[in-house]
This record gives sequence, structure tokens and C-alpha cells, in this order.
Amino acid sequence: MTSTIVIGAGIAGLSAAWELQAAGVSVRVIEAAPVVGGRMGDRFENGIAYNSGARLIYPFSRDLHRIIEAVGIRSLLVPLKGLSALCDSPDGPYSIELMPSSKALLTPGLSLVERCRLILAAVALRARKRRVDPDWAVSALDWDHVTLAECIRKGIGDGVLKRMIEPVFRGTRSFDADAISALFYQSTMPHLVGEDTVFTLAGGMGQLCAALANRLPVETGVAVTAVEQHADQCAVTLADGRELFADYVVIATEGARIAPLLVKPSRQESEMLAAIRYNALGVAHFAVSGSLEPGIEFAMRDSPTRIATYQQLDAAPQQGRPNAQVYCQLTPEAIREVQAQCATDRLDEWVVDEVRARIPDFDRRRLSTVNQWIPHKIPIFYPGYGSVLRRFLDWQDTGTSRIRYCGDWVSQALLGGACASGVRVAGQITGQ
Repeated sequence: MTSTIVIGAGIAGLSAAWELQAAGVSVRVIEAAPVVGGRMGDRFENGIAYNSGARLIYPFSRDLHRIIEAVGIRSLLVPLKGLSALCDSPDGPYSIELMPSSKALLTPGLSLVERCRLILAAVALRARKRRVDPDWAVSALDWDHVTLAECIRKGIGDGVLKRMIEPVFRGTRSFDADAISALFYQSTMPHLVGEDTVFTLAGGMGQLCAALANRLPVETGVAVTAVEQHADQCAVTLADGRELFADYVVIATEGARIAPLLVKPSRQESEMLAAIRYNALGVAHFAVSGSLEPGIEFAMRDSPTRIATYQQLDAAPQQGRPNAQVYCQLTPEAIREVQAQCATDRLDEWVVDEVRARIPDFDRRRLSTVNQWIPHKIPIFYPGYGSVLRRFLDWQDTGTSRIRYCGDWVSQALLGGACASGVRVAGQITGQ
């Protein structure tokens, strides 16, 4: 029987292990953290419930939805229709659509030409739906050397970039439109035009990874220190001194953490791993007494704020949220300031004055605080990254290495892409 060690019990690693086990492969999953899920998990601290990363499931991720069905938790999918938010701008707040729809034409501050171009852009995106895969950014490789800002500015207009694209991308993903390529936009948007529903999971986003882990041999709380490929097998060294052997190793950790594990990386691996970049995410969570009016707000780039996303959630004990909560995600600029001052454990200090301005009696009502710092939140598909990734995927497809890779950095900056990469690498090992 073929044997495989999977390193990392996030959605990518667990998806790979699930597919391998279903194909009759002997699987063993090793996870350094005390819990599974990685950036698709749930946390509870100081009376505050929050996600470890992923917050939404998109309708287009076929492998992800198939696995949700296979583990029997489809009934936990909670549809969220017509999501929108307020956007704070220097000339006042306005409504912004989180799913592309005709309502976007009502966005204030756009010229007539930009509104007409929005319609043409939607038609063009929809026409490209069959040619791009939303779980694989490289399926839109023609846009690899074009920044998102350039793509929107030249194709639709500067007003659309400032009032629609930047607030959403900065608020949901902490992306800088001038620093990322158009791959994410051009591979996912064709599958979102005309859609109005995304999903979350009742009981928390961690339900899927927990369900998978319950059906797989997973060992948590054990770090891997080295991975080495030999002629006919791979060796994995653990922090506790054990050495494990298997026919294949699947590395499903964050891409930024892989390079130190490899004993003798190939030229192709070294080139790929040197190209990986992630953005960081900082969120200050506050629990408050009493009720809060639910709502979510984004901010334009030139708004005088350190908060890219401000969200109020009322208490929902049945959903594991005993208190009303405030979610404050820092802007990319504030995140860079925090990093420069080594203040990642004091994020609340950067936003508390703004929260006080929104909730006048905040100091009296404040119950607790959690500072959430995610050093590797989302892989950055910057201009040129897709070409490096395409060469690496072609090399991995040759099957010359017994060490395989999966994760969002190798597929798409979404949990659906991470899942699809796990399924793909399992197929490479099993020949299916």
C-alpha cells in the first residue's frame, strides 16, 4: 500500500488526506498546532468568538462543496444573500455591494462613462466564465503582469477603483490594488457576476476541518523540523526526535514556512519558495455589554482612519457568541506601522479612539479585548508571481519528486483554491 505523510491540517492538507484515504492510500496527518483548521477555524478567547481566517464559502468552489457533501455537513451551510456594506468616504457614507450586481450602478461619484463601462465589463467577465477556473489563479495567466489597479483604472475608470474595488479588496482581504496582479479578479469575478449568495457554516467555519479530522488519522501538537527525499521514500523528522518514512510527503503548510523544512530543495523548489509572499492581517476584537446594531463598514483609501473594516455583531449565545462584539480590521497602512513598531500585540491601542467615537459609552461597556495577528493571512499574487507558479506546477506535474505541495499559495487566494490544490495533489499521487 502506498503511504503518504501530510504536513499541515488546514483545509488543503485535510482535503489531500481525505482524497488519498478514499483512494486506498495509507495516510498520516501531522499538525504543529494543538487544533486542526489552520486559517479555516474558530477561536474563543476572553468571551469573544472569532475566525482564524476564512469567513465565507463561495458558490463556485466545486471540490470544496463536494467534500462538504461527502462528510455530511451540507445542512450546516448558511446562505447569505445580497451582502452589502456601508463605505466611509470623505463626502459621506454610501452603500457598496459585496456581490456584483446591477445595484453597483447606483454607486455615487461615478461618471456616466464609468457606469456604461461597468455594464460592458460585466458582460465581458461573464463571457469569460468557461475559460477561467476560480480555484486556480493561473487560469487567467494573461493578466499576470497587470496590476489590479491598472486593470480597473484603464478598463472601467478611476472612480470604480476608488469607490468600489479598493474598499472591498482592502476591507475583506487587506489587498493593495497597486501591489497585486489582476489574476484574482480575472479568475473569480466571471463566476460571481449574476450570483447573489455566499455561505458560512452554522457553528463556525471550523466545522468542515473538524469533520474531516474526525475521519482521518491526525496527530496535533507535533512540529516537523525537516523533510528529505531519498531514492525510494521520504523522511520526515519531528521536533520530538521521531523520524517517519513514507512513499510521499504532501506539504500543506503556509508557503512562507516551507523553505526551512527542506533538507535538499531542488532548483525548482528554491525558485518557487523564494517567490512566495503573504500579507499580514491585524484585527482588534472587543466584547461589549448590552446590544449593538449589526452592521459592517469599509473605508476608502483616502479616509482618515486606521480601520479598513468595522463590524458590529449583536450577542448570539446559540451561535457561540455570548456578548455583543466589535471587529476592527486595520488598514494595510496601519498594519505596516504596527509591524514597524513591533506592536502586533497592542492592536487595540491603534483603533480604540475610533471605536470610542462610534460607541460613546464604550469604556463603560467594554468587557474584554482580543488582539488577533495573522502574520501569513493571504498569499499575494503580485505581478509576475503567476508565471513562476505556472513553471512550478508544470515541474510538479512531471512526477519526478516525492514531495508534493498544496495550499492557497499554489492555487488561489481562497479556501476553495486551497481545497482544490489538495484534491489535485492527491490525484497526482494516486494517478487519478
